[in-house]
Amino acid sequence: MKKVLLKILPLFALGIFLTSCNDDFLNTTPLDQVSSSSIWSSEKLAEAAVLDLYQGTWAGTLTREETTDAFTDQAVFTHPGRGVDGYTEGKMNPSGGFMDMQWFSWNDIYPFIRSCNIAIKELTVNEAGFSEDFVNKLLGEAYFMRGYYYTQLMRQFGGVVLTTEPLTLDSEANNPRATFEATMDQIISDLDRSIVLLENVAPSKATAHKITALAMKSRALTHAASDLYEPSKASSVSTIASYGNKELIGYTSGSQAARWEAARAASKALLDATDGYKLDYAAPAPFEEAKQNYEDIWLDGDLNQDFIWGRLIEGFGYGSRTYPGGDGWSQGPGMVALYHGPNGYHEWAGTTPTEALVKKYDRADGTKFDWDNPDHAADPYSNREARFYSTILYDGAPWKQRTDDVVRYDKFNEIQTGYYTLSDGTIINGVDTRQGPIEDWNGARTGYYFRKFADPRTPASWPNDLQKVDAPYIRYTEILLNYVEANINLGNEMEAKDWLNKLRFRNGLPAVTASGAELLEIYKRERDKELVNEDARLFDMKRWLEGPMSLNQQVQQVLIQATQKPGTTVAAEDYRRDTDLFDYTYKPTDIVFENRIWQDHVYFMPINQSEIDRDPSLIQNPGY
Repeated sequence: MKKVLLKILPLFALGIFLTSCNDDFLNTTPLDQVSSSSIWSSEKLAEAAVLDLYQGTWAGTLTREETTDAFTDQAVFTHPGRGVDGYTEGKMNPSGGFMDMQWFSWNDIYPFIRSCNIAIKELTVNEAGFSEDFVNKLLGEAYFMRGYYYTQLMRQFGGVVLTTEPLTLDSEANNPRATFEATMDQIISDLDRSIVLLENVAPSKATAHKITALAMKSRALTHAASDLYEPSKASSVSTIASYGNKELIGYTSGSQAARWEAARAASKALLDATDGYKLDYAAPAPFEEAKQNYEDIWLDGDLNQDFIWGRLIEGFGYGSRTYPGGDGWSQGPGMVALYHGPNGYHEWAGTTPTEALVKKYDRADGTKFDWDNPDHAADPYSNREARFYSTILYDGAPWKQRTDDVVRYDKFNEIQTGYYTLSDGTIINGVDTRQGPIEDWNGARTGYYFRKFADPRTPASWPNDLQKVDAPYIRYTEILLNYVEANINLGNEMEAKDWLNKLRFRNGLPAVTASGAELLEIYKRERDKELVNEDARLFDMKRWLEGPMSLNQQVQQVLIQATQKPGTTVAAEDYRRDTDLFDYTYKPTDIVFENRIWQDHVYFMPINQSEIDRDPSLIQNPGY
């Protein structure tokens, strides 16, 4: 067996992220210092071993400065040279050439699968005679986590190596990939087992229980039912059409309609088992209420009923062995505002929105925004749908108090991504531009920043004020969207629209009345906006076969020029967005930064060549 695949990770008793843990649990000996037999003979240590299985989630999309939306049309990573162009320019190859996100990584996930296998074996044998309830809870969590990890790998690679026994370091290096269908069968088997075992486990937003497993089953089946894995649809992709092992990357038999029916049933099971957040509007919510609704969902974290499972910052802390904290660094979601915020707040503008994303946001009345409409183009950031204002920081958007050294450039606490020309010829670059006076290298290239997941209540004074916004891995709204998608694909349009309109009403948008291809398009863009920076767009782009649509276009900024009106008075230190004092022009402009181009091989990730060298039975993915 491949050494990387079977690498043994040390297990630590990291109970600090679960509020249910006893105080003395924190004092248990680190598990890398305890014999295996001792671990599975002690309830505390066995629980610690299962808790450690959750470490491989990291903090999901809130782990680092790059998000997976930066691999799509929706965002761009500001700082070159870190492998994002492996996706956006198709440069990835079996030797690397791309950014490998830990929570989707072959090398990083398989050790956790091995730990799941150990836990399942030891708990099934149960030599210590633990109680049935105790064993069911831990065993259900282990099955859930194995199903989750295989789902992560399936979404990247297709069929993968299925290890269900705790293989040892001296195992034979002959473990071929399973077919895509067998991989999906294993995922659903694990999740179904966890649903049964976790039936009576108390709900938790940090660890698995029945609701969590139902939600993950919906995600896996929705993904598998999609066009990328249907041979009659995927044959349009050059690398897939010429691939000799199509069974590794999709179904080779069976009905796509049957797969959509399985996805529909799984999604409905979750929707029936629990409730979402504010989905009972009979008409569009008032604008301010709708804006608050969306912000509440991500800002309240686990306290919001939409949040099904994720990393809880208050309970888990900022550090873990998968991203150790210390001296203010590597503290995952506590640093999200720093990672992505404006340079005028001494933040890094890591991943920033593109104009391609911003264009997806409708007008407040539900009509499409159009740059060719003179009224829209004259004032593009007014009268947009409520969710836009809860997600995007744009020129003139109100934001936090500036730090003391920046107040002289902005007394009004508003985002400045425009360029101002005063009547005396003075030119002022907005403080949040790449030509501004504060850390210009950290300025957004697009003129936008993400507001979503940046806590507006936390001062811009990192590292003293790390924020406490929980990282969602999966939420109720995603399953609602899965249900809508399945119904559209099955021709159940009235049911699809009923549920889609629940979401639109919560977001202040009018009901959808479209049908056919237009309804599907509205649904897709609704999903894009709702799940921004939640690890959704990358996989939706692939499973919908939208790679060319997403990445065969250059990143754009909107160039904002403000010219002082004749007869007005503006002090150089008092400039701000003000239509009474300035005339504004807005011009979408291509950025010469990434030469974005879609390459068909990016639909599937390459297996690292070193893995294949260790185990020649592994067959590489198409296009590599």
